[in-house]
Amino acid sequence: MDFLQYKALHVHAAKDLKGRATPPASKSYSARAVLAAALAPGKSEIDNIANSQNVRAMIDSCQVLGAGIEFSRPDRLVVTGGERQKDGVTVNPGNSGVVLRLLMGATAVLRRTTFITPYADSLGRRSNSEMVDALRTLGVDVQAAEDGRLPLTLDGTHVHGGEVGVNSRRSSQFLSGLLFLGGLLDDQLTVTVPDELKAPAPVHTTLNVLRSTGVGVTAADDLTSFTVDPASRFRPTRHRVGSDPASTAALLAIASGVDSTIDIEHHGLEELDGVLDHLQTMGVSIDVGEETLRVNGGGELTPVDFDGSLAPDAVLPLAALAAHADGTSRFRNIEHIRYKECDRISDFRRELERAGIAAEEKRDELIVHGSPQGVTGGVTVDSHYDHAVVMAMSLVALRSRDGLTINDPQYVAQTYPGFFEQLQRVGGSVTTV
Repeated sequence: MDFLQYKALHVHAAKDLKGRATPPASKSYSARAVLAAALAPGKSEIDNIANSQNVRAMIDSCQVLGAGIEFSRPDRLVVTGGERQKDGVTVNPGNSGVVLRLLMGATAVLRRTTFITPYADSLGRRSNSEMVDALRTLGVDVQAAEDGRLPLTLDGTHVHGGEVGVNSRRSSQFLSGLLFLGGLLDDQLTVTVPDELKAPAPVHTTLNVLRSTGVGVTAADDLTSFTVDPASRFRPTRHRVGSDPASTAALLAIASGVDSTIDIEHHGLEELDGVLDHLQTMGVSIDVGEETLRVNGGGELTPVDFDGSLAPDAVLPLAALAAHADGTSRFRNIEHIRYKECDRISDFRRELERAGIAAEEKRDELIVHGSPQGVTGGVTVDSHYDHAVVMAMSLVALRSRDGLTINDPQYVAQTYPGFFEQLQRVGGSVTTV
């Protein structure tokens, strides 16, 4: 069944789950690898490419900009980049902030690139002011709606290198976009972070992709300063994508929260620093193999104190799991997740409360008061256009008495198009409404 065609789905309560689950490939790494390959003159290959909506948006955007892209098999992408991308095109990054911000950097050397989105109430509401200010400092003419919102047009006729600061408290995506720009400039580019880098893990992914494709970047140990070597250039290479952190974290939380024995088979864990340790601290039994995580879930859960800057994509699934712990859990250093597809603190807290879970919030903190027995359920919650909300609320539904109905569940396809099919394969029940 194609669950993604329905505007509402009911996730039923589950007594137990059993089987194997394989998370999809990382959208974070895939999106960066596609762009790096499109900027490299010649042919590159990307193995284990993600098939998510965000990665599709990057593929479509790079094709519009002139790259040749084809699938040689379902999980292998062949990208042929040219010497220069096309000027004067209109690009639609879908509902993906990372696709938008990476492309803003990569197209800042071109003449008149316009960005639009059909998601006016999600990506269209997100500010890009930090990126706009940095690009203007580097000589780029930027025309944008208030606070750097879309629609937005860049003209890089007079772009230059030098030193630029970019505030990264709200998002590290602006920094990553500027590092991609540095690989296209003839002058040295130095980027500094004057405030605080809230999400270092995705920046490490950016550095890995850039370095593997020939762009030399020197980074300070504390990730507050970066210098891109002007003598280096994007070159064709072969990328291998690991497993998606948001999807892997969701599967780990689901397997931990319900009586289960589930083998999670992965292609390498990315951007999940500390997550396994925290799950084991909560009381979850996890056998860690080279390519498999065996989770025996359903036991008593201990509250957790989690630094969300270590693994931003794990905050919502861990919070949904903590909703069933015996006590209060805190997720801190997470203000940056307010600026995702939705406000993942306020919007998610409201959905938790709608489902019957007591929660509080501060500017950079989510506080969840656990109920080991789970909630009654039988209510409808909203996805807020966000894959992370869909997967986290699915766990709450599985542990409830009467399940939950989720509005607009199709946005799970941003990272994990096969999520509901996978849930059914391990013993969950999902029905249409």
